[in-house]
Amino acid sequence: MLSVANVRTAGGAANYFAADNYYTRADADRSGEWLGKGAAALGLTGTVETRAFEALLKGFLPDGSQVGSEGRPHRAGTDLTFSLPKSWSVLALVGGDKRILEAYAGAVRETLRWAEKNLAETRMEIRGRERVVATGNLAVALFQHDTNRNQEPNAHIHAVVANVTQGPDGKWRALRNDKLWESNTLLNAMTMARFRLEVEKLGYEVGEFGKHGNFEAVGVPKEVREAFSSRRAEILEAAAQMDYSGPTILDKATLVTRADKARVEDRDALTRQWQETSAKLGFDPAAVIARANARAAQDIGRVAGIKASVSALARQGRALAEAFAERLGLREGDPLIPSRLGHRGPEEVAAIHAVASAVRHLAEREAAFTRTDVYRTALGFGLPTSLAQIERRVDQLLRQGHLEQGKGADRELLTTRDAIGLEQCILGEVDGGRGLAPAIVPAALAGERLQALSQLKYGLTLNAGQEGAGRLLLASYNRIVAIQGVAGAGKSTVLKPVADILREEGRAVLGLAVQNTLVQMLERDTGIPSMTVARFLRQHRDLLDGTDPGRLAEARAGMRGTVVLLDEASMVGNADKEKLVRLANLLELGRFASIGDRKQLGAVDAGKPFDIMQQAGVETAVMDTNLRARDKALRAAQQAAQEGRIEEAMAHLGSQVIEAGNDAAVAAAAAWLALAPAERVATAIYASGRNLRSAVNEAVQTGLRANGELGPETMRLSTLSRVNVTREELRYASTYTPGMVVEVTRRQRRQGLAEGEYRVVSVDVAQGRVMLASSRGKAVEFRPGRLRPQGEQDALRLFEQRELDVYTHDRIRWTTTDHSRGLLNADQAEILGIDTAGMVIRTALGTEHRLERDDPMLLRLDLAYALNAHMAQGLTSDRGIAVMDSRERNLANQQTFLVTVTRLRDGLTLYVDNAGRLETAVERNPGMKRSALQTVDRLREAAAEGRAKGAVPGVSERKPPELDRSMTRPFEIGI
Repeated sequence: MLSVANVRTAGGAANYFAADNYYTRADADRSGEWLGKGAAALGLTGTVETRAFEALLKGFLPDGSQVGSEGRPHRAGTDLTFSLPKSWSVLALVGGDKRILEAYAGAVRETLRWAEKNLAETRMEIRGRERVVATGNLAVALFQHDTNRNQEPNAHIHAVVANVTQGPDGKWRALRNDKLWESNTLLNAMTMARFRLEVEKLGYEVGEFGKHGNFEAVGVPKEVREAFSSRRAEILEAAAQMDYSGPTILDKATLVTRADKARVEDRDALTRQWQETSAKLGFDPAAVIARANARAAQDIGRVAGIKASVSALARQGRALAEAFAERLGLREGDPLIPSRLGHRGPEEVAAIHAVASAVRHLAEREAAFTRTDVYRTALGFGLPTSLAQIERRVDQLLRQGHLEQGKGADRELLTTRDAIGLEQCILGEVDGGRGLAPAIVPAALAGERLQALSQLKYGLTLNAGQEGAGRLLLASYNRIVAIQGVAGAGKSTVLKPVADILREEGRAVLGLAVQNTLVQMLERDTGIPSMTVARFLRQHRDLLDGTDPGRLAEARAGMRGTVVLLDEASMVGNADKEKLVRLANLLELGRFASIGDRKQLGAVDAGKPFDIMQQAGVETAVMDTNLRARDKALRAAQQAAQEGRIEEAMAHLGSQVIEAGNDAAVAAAAAWLALAPAERVATAIYASGRNLRSAVNEAVQTGLRANGELGPETMRLSTLSRVNVTREELRYASTYTPGMVVEVTRRQRRQGLAEGEYRVVSVDVAQGRVMLASSRGKAVEFRPGRLRPQGEQDALRLFEQRELDVYTHDRIRWTTTDHSRGLLNADQAEILGIDTAGMVIRTALGTEHRLERDDPMLLRLDLAYALNAHMAQGLTSDRGIAVMDSRERNLANQQTFLVTVTRLRDGLTLYVDNAGRLETAVERNPGMKRSALQTVDRLREAAAEGRAKGAVPGVSERKPPELDRSMTRPFEIGI
């Protein structure tokens, strides 16, 4: 694995790195080697001299000049530590195969040359403004070490990158190392990819793939690796004893357990000691090395035997490529895979497949992504290829038009032709519905009638934003419209009288939402019958392919003129939104309205269609008055968060932001437990993500047990927790682990899998096989690579088993749905009683059910004391306790912060690890989803066309605009 750290002191670093160098231990004063164009430009070549190295770390160049301002602290450098997986260290250092060390060192040098070309930056003043510019040069000192702090075999290379680089103007400046830190997983993956190719040439077999491209050597048992890994065992033991369970726990445990690294006085004696330990374990590394040598010799013999025939060699290449393609599950007709692969070598075929998988994986979650995202993801799939081949393949896809590069500020992004086409289709459907939905209530009367009914029936006067939203729904001429409302704007308040008027006018009204809890809330607050988006799309799936005109006529007769209201529309991605707007026109709805806040959390899937529809000119009503917050300071904090002013929002929260370091989750739980029972009911707990939510749930349950508020009856459950993977990841055997559960949601005839659940028994990554066992114990061989690359969205679901103890009076939530009993995904329940045969629960609606021990819903539950941000969006409570951690890089963003702050009416207490760091992290990360059209700078064109057709905010009093049918469905690319 690659770890990154700042070098603390120049003198200490110079002595430490030089003293333990493996190759030059006899000469500790002159050790290591210089690498990089920056080092060469400074005249630093060959071996590293300690004094010159120390001076450079202090910012002094060989000519006596100094980088940085005199008297100001100078960061010495950045230590990139490349560490071989343990099995390879054992073979190289215990078995004595130094070729492994040479292969790894060569891979590290190749990686560093790539990093120098692509990641080296500095800051320069250009035309009066400080800008970040690429420099293309680094000064790196390489030191190869062979032991850890417990003097166990641990081959690793320190690449110490000095804090100097030469700018385009020839001046030496401090290195901006942000990209080195951000790219650590990519740099590790590319190193391991090159290392794999080299050791396979030596005859070794690779297996047991881990994260970020890591893999172990076949033939070195796990018990041997663990026997030489007492240092890691110390770290894991320390981490297990810590109260904290956040993202940096292993870093902290490493520091806590770190002892001074003792000098190895007799390396030959140490090697003999390692060999004795290996022998006691019954492991002979020489046998593994001998098998590798025999395999390599056999491969060389095969090649030599066919050298005389070029055609024979070509035939063998085609056979290898075709066999490799078949094992990887490549299919004809896939735009990301060339139609002919036989003339390409296995490494190139692997790169083609790796890039295709990376694009599919990334495109499922984001409409645009960086080139380095593609590299990192492609390498992470663990196929036998190199970054150079992957770079070439990405360039090919760009030339062919399957990928497009961003423009302007987004020039570092890539998007797909399909993503662009999908967003164009969404906007085309919006345009196709213009002027095709006559006003349900005349515009001149809509506002007056709405206010009268609201006052008479509900005793409320609607504000200007609410009235405008109601008038849009009742009086627009456009079928597809939007309501943009800030959190707490009172959207439900206006929907009640609107729904009443629609029914008076003989119109059916249907609500849609992405989650069952939001569906229930929409029905409760507005009286509008509602269902999930997924259920609505399932009901009308057969209409979208257009193969049954009779079915369309039937569905249209039942839905024509209906008003469909999509709540929390920001949480719907491109794929589902395209289907929804297409159905709106196919079914000739009276109105399809997307309602939500484009600044709040987006969909899990790719795209932000609610946002781009507004930017492209869909007719929109705006509700920008927050009616939710009753506390003045809280309302000010919510307003600031809504406008992206994070520092101001934190200031308004003031003393209600509590720093708790690593104990934020426990402190939040303790604060909630300290409340009176009635106050707990009115106080929700929000956590920014899954890990913090679990930590809070566990702490609350522990506290309730200690207080005697739970139990004494208890039951241990083996629950199923969904593994968050994409459809593409499900096509790789490395995604599966023995003990996991595979749920087949649609029969896979080619694989011999019926619908139901299967347990993962074993995994063969090299052959792409996963052995499953059915509920009846029948063994089934499953080849994930044969799943269709762009097949059914829910063909499979993958779960981890997790032990969970529950007690009488515990609060739980469901993680799946049982419609027959009204047990809905994300809905909450209370355990009323537990006995040896099962339990009795009461749902949020007050219905009681008895669940026997073998009830499948007992596998699909979790504790529900805390909610994460995606669960919380759309919900409201009087008071709240929230937890956020600045170190959760992806979750410490403006959208999560906005959702967290805006759920409350009367008060929020926010527990954080560090307030200043959280504020900085949130300000830097908007958290917004990406748009394909924005990336390639085509959204402005769509917006101009939309405005030209009369798509202006508010309800138009004019006649419906003339339609330009040329834009009704202008693009079919990728659909």
